[in-house]
Amino acid sequence: MKTFTSKIIAFLVFIFLSSPLFAVTISPTVIDINSTQKIVTLTFINDTGREINIQSSALLWKQVNGKDTYSPTNDLIVVPAIVTIPGGKSQNFRVTKRVLDGADVEQSYRLYLEDITPAFTDPKKTDPGIFFKFNQNLPVYYYTGKTNPKNSLKVSFCSAESKQTCVRIDNSENTRAQLNNISFKSPDGKPLDNVDANVNGTILSSSWKEFRFNTPANKSDTLIIKSSFGDFEVPYKK
Repeated sequence: MKTFTSKIIAFLVFIFLSSPLFAVTISPTVIDINSTQKIVTLTFINDTGREINIQSSALLWKQVNGKDTYSPTNDLIVVPAIVTIPGGKSQNFRVTKRVLDGADVEQSYRLYLEDITPAFTDPKKTDPGIFFKFNQNLPVYYYTGKTNPKNSLKVSFCSAESKQTCVRIDNSENTRAQLNNISFKSPDGKPLDNVDANVNGTILSSSWKEFRFNTPANKSDTLIIKSSFGDFEVPYKK
């Protein structure tokens, strides 16, 4: 069985090498299962000129000591689990949780749709050409509690190299937080030019992550943290 790291690499290869003429479209790209939406429909559009064989699998996703960890799980049900999608056609997948119990703390998973299509070789050609694998790695969340974030993200600074800044964000809420960006604020209250850290990521419930970025030359004394819980400011410390 392939490791999750190799799956991520394959997914990135697809992102950077595919073109609009030979691509697939997935919607939605984030799957939220809750008490009002117990089954989510995921649409896979095959815009390539060939059929694609897709096999699904799921991993439990946690963040331990600031690191993403993954382990096999049977918590999710995906129908169909394996399917052939002809070129130019679409396929709907139904995604749900095997046991729809109460979840006051959001549970996080990764849904992996693996392209298991055998590589095609044209016997009339000596050069087999390039054969793309259209693998998809999607986040899945299950939560039945109330979504009422109190903007209680805790921001601190961690050790980094001399020309870098390290920001640690702790999420004590029961749901995930999405970091959208970090930037510096100018004295007149407007964002400074060219000081976006261009960092983003997900901090799972009751977890923390560190984000490192190059410190801009025209930095100020205030950081602006933009997140799904709202935007807020913190004094910059190095």
